Amino acid sequence: MALRFNRQKLKDSSETSWLALDLFMVALVSLNLLFILFDTLYGTSPFRGLIEGLSPAFSEFYDQRIHEHFLYWDLAFIAIFLTEFCFQWVVAVRKQTYPRWYFFPFMRWYDLLGCIPIGSFRMLRLLRLISLTIRLQKMGIIDLTETRVWRFFDFYFNAFIDEVSDRVMVRTLDDFRREIEDETPITRDIITQVISPQRDKLVEHLSQRIGRIAQQSYDKHQPEIRDYVDSVIADAVKANAGIRNLDKVPVVGRAVVNQLRASINDIVAEVVDRTVRDVSAAENNRLVDEAVTVVIDAILEDNPELGDLGTRMSVEAIELIKERVRVQHWKESLRRRKQQAEQLP
Repeated sequence: MALRFNRQKLKDSSETSWLALDLFMVALVSLNLLFILFDTLYGTSPFRGLIEGLSPAFSEFYDQRIHEHFLYWDLAFIAIFLTEFCFQWVVAVRKQTYPRWYFFPFMRWYDLLGCIPIGSFRMLRLLRLISLTIRLQKMGIIDLTETRVWRFFDFYFNAFIDEVSDRVMVRTLDDFRREIEDETPITRDIITQVISPQRDKLVEHLSQRIGRIAQQSYDKHQPEIRDYVDSVIADAVKANAGIRNLDKVPVVGRAVVNQLRASINDIVAEVVDRTVRDVSAAENNRLVDEAVTVVIDAILEDNPELGDLGTRMSVEAIELIKERVRVQHWKESLRRRKQQAEQLP
């Protein structure tokens, strides 16, 4: 697909003059690079012979007027590039784009070095063209995402980043695993310097969390809890000898037993409900705080068995993360693209 140019975006932009300058510089740098490429090829005998065969007059004109004086023609482009560079520098200083006024040439080093009229440095002008193009792309003036060139470089750039980041991540995880397995001070330092200072906050957070969970769980399962309590009380009433004897009293025995059972159900249900509410209330969670404190202190104390268990769990977790990091998504994407291409008629 071809390059798309958004004219409306250009009209609506508040920096139309700057965009016009960028477009002009893109065209000028492109023209300069084509000029350098053509003159380089003209310096070879096969290409010069081809030009002479196509147009002897143009070949003679180019050889005498341009090729022999190529440096002067290139200096004309360089003069424009340096003028634009100095203008952008002044604007950057006035707008305080960078913390210091002398940062600009370091940030745009490729523009400055590209103005050196030596073959290897001239190629840095390609970086200037790329930077201008990317800026226009980000502003939405042009759209290169659907072009084959963009998709080619975007795919392999992401593949390169994926490979580098994966290797760095795996190396870091390996180093961290060795630290844990060798029982270096870092493991204990994490506990004493990171977790222990936050002990009170952890207790407060966990106790509040437990209270909320208890209240939510009780509200959700209250009917089931009530039925369970009723069944337990019914079994207890049937098993109690005194209540069985009371049930044998003529006329009123059954009614008294039923009333007693209902009263016990209400009392137990109220006790359970009140207990859950008291545990869930922030002002009454002292017992929960103490329980959580005991658990956290047990975790923080130097327990060899718990330490070994934590080490094994940490190592296994690191290995799982490494296996996930080693998955090369760009290869899977490339494989899918090949399969889609094979399925096309």
